[in-house]
Amino acid sequence: MNMPNLYAMMNEDDELDLGTVFATSEQPLRLFGSSYMRDKQSAGSLKIVDPHGVTIATFDVWQNKWVKTADTGA
Repeated sequence: MNMPNLYAMMNEDDELDLGTVFATSEQPLRLFGSSYMRDKQSAGSLKIVDPHGVTIATFDVWQNKWVKTADTGA
C-alpha cells in the first residue's frame, strides 16, 4: 500500500500528549485545530508539521489564529 505524504498536527509542548491528527494537506488540520483551540476547556498549544517533520505553523492563542513558523522568528 502506497501512503501519501501526510501533514500532522500535534501538541507544541512535548510534555503534554494530545495525540496526533494526520491529513494529506494542512487545511483540514488548521480548521480542526482552530476549533479545538477556541474551546474554553482545551489544553496545550498546537503545531502543524509538514511531511518531513518540520514545523510550519503554530496556533497563537493571543492572536486566535495560526501563525506560520517564519512569522514567529523561529
